[in-house]
Amino acid sequence: MGMARRTLRAHTIMITSAPCPKPPSRAPQPAPGPELLRLLQLSSSLCPIGAFAFSQGLEQAVERGWVPDEQRLVEWLLGLGRYALAGLDLPLLLRAHAAWTLGDDAGALGVAERVLANREARELWEQEQELGSALSAVLLNLGVTRAETMRTKRGSSYVVAYALGAAHFGINAQLTAFGYAFTWSEQQSSAAARLVPLGHMATQRVLSRVLEDIPRWVSQAEALEDDQIGSQAPGLAIAAAWHESQYTRLFRS
Repeated sequence: MGMARRTLRAHTIMITSAPCPKPPSRAPQPAPGPELLRLLQLSSSLCPIGAFAFSQGLEQAVERGWVPDEQRLVEWLLGLGRYALAGLDLPLLLRAHAAWTLGDDAGALGVAERVLANREARELWEQEQELGSALSAVLLNLGVTRAETMRTKRGSSYVVAYALGAAHFGINAQLTAFGYAFTWSEQQSSAAARLVPLGHMATQRVLSRVLEDIPRWVSQAEALEDDQIGSQAPGLAIAAAWHESQYTRLFRS
C-alpha cells in the first residue's frame, strides 16, 4: 500500500511538472507606430477646438422633419458622406496633405482658399475658419510651428489644418482621410443624439453603419481629378442657410 502511494505521488509530480506545450511560432508582428496614436489625438472629441458647437445643417434638417428618426439619420449621413465629404472635403484634404508633406506651404494655403470657396452657407464658411484656427492653435501648442500661418490667416481651414497635423506627425494620406471621416461621423452622431433625439445604443448603431461606408468615401476621393472636386449636397446648403434664421437652436450651424 505504501509503495502504491509513493508511486502515485511520483506519477502526479511528473504530470504537474511537465513543461507546457508552446504555441506555434509566428512571424513577429510590427507594433502600431506612434503615428496612429497621433491620428487618434487629432481625431479625439477631447481635442479642444469647439466642434461640439456645430451641427453642419443637421439641426435645421431635424427642425424641418427631414431627419425624424434613426433610419432617416443614417440616410442623411450616408448621403453627405458620399456626395459632400467624398466629393469635396476628402480630396482636398489629400491635396493639402501632399502640399504640407512636400513643404509647399503656399500650395496648402491655396487648398484652404478652395475649401472656403466651396462652403455654400455663411455658417458653414465660419465653421471652417473657426475650427481651422482653433486646431492650428492646438498644433502650435504641440510644436507644429507651421500652423502659425493657419492660426492668424483669415483663410484658415479645418480641412487643411487637419492635414497639416497629420503630415507633421508622419501619418500617411489615406489614414489621414480615414481619421477625418471618422471625426466628422462621430461629431454628427453626437449632435444627432441631442437633436433627433437618440439614445446611446441607437447613436452607436448609426455611427457603426456610417463607419462601414467610410472606405468607399476614401476610395472615391482618391480617384477624383482636380476638375471633378465639388459637393453635390444641395440639401446641406439649404439647411445650413435656413439655420441662420432659426429662432431657437442648440448649435451654431
